[in-house]
Amino acid sequence: YGQSQVESGAGSGVIISSDGYILTCAHVVSGASNITVSIGDKDYPATLVGEDTTSDIAVVKVDATGLTPATDNLKVGESVMAVGNPLGELGGTVTSGIVSALNRSVSIQGSSSVNTMSLIQMDASVSPGNSGGGLFNMNGELVAL
Repeated sequence: YGQSQVESGAGSGVIISSDGYILTCAHVVSGASNITVSIGDKDYPATLVGEDTTSDIAVVKVDATGLTPATDNLKVGESVMAVGNPLGELGGTVTSGIVSALNRSVSIQGSSSVNTMSLIQMDASVSPGNSGGGLFNMNGELVAL
């Protein structure tokens, strides 16, 4: 009574190696019994390699080769694009903004501890479903997740 079970969900991720490793948010894949990754028009079954719920990071692996991984580089004042899957239905959506600050320290009080995170401040719109999607500079290089 009062419990619900999620049968499916959607999020975003970023290719980090040409042989199929993908970075996403831990809450996107946490508790999933099946993970499917869509790259272009193709769907791949994926396995969870590892996750860290404290930093909300997870890595999944698909059986693919020749993928183009993202790289990273970021500066304050730089224009950025957030790519994701808002509402789990609008894949490939892009919003733009500018980086206001790097390494903003934010503390989050948990049930038994305080977790301090170092974050990027920017004004690109990020909606539910964008979790795990990449933040890219204007050269197409990954600058954050």
